[in-house]
Amino acid sequence: MISSKVTIQSAEIKIEHEKCSDPSWCRDKEIFIESSSSDNNTLTTLTFNDYLKIYVFWEAFSSAEFFDALYVPETGVLFFGCGSISARVCTKENKLIDLEHVCLFWGLSQQQNYILETGELDCFLYSLDGKKVSSTAVDPPYEMEVKDQGIKFTSIVVGTTWLRYDDNG
Repeated sequence: MISSKVTIQSAEIKIEHEKCSDPSWCRDKEIFIESSSSDNNTLTTLTFNDYLKIYVFWEAFSSAEFFDALYVPETGVLFFGCGSISARVCTKENKLIDLEHVCLFWGLSQQQNYILETGELDCFLYSLDGKKVSSTAVDPPYEMEVKDQGIKFTSIVVGTTWLRYDDNG
């Protein structure tokens, strides 16, 4: 088992990864997320402030290096992704906001008043409360540039695509 713990302001997030071939014991839990991959081999348990448990069954390629989490204290939203899925969870209501099935999740970062999710073939822009604002196709290698109107991606394969900010951001 690989385990880590991070604290963001007053929120403690414990992340545990373990090899797993049968997650049937946790399928009926409050928040259970399963990748659509037929090669799922890892069960990740996120424990938020010792009261909310999120179970994620996914395909890890080597260890847990493709797992990323980002918490926004102002809205209580936990963003995370791994392998071929990404999700947003409202920690105040203990519920899944939404889930994306992606080709390959890369990472999360905050850009101005938005959360940027990058990936192999898709990138997403979310509001701080977890609502999807924009999405675009990309293809590596690509360059990313933050502009006043959004985030511009340039690739020799796809060309130029954008994640546009909404009017409220």
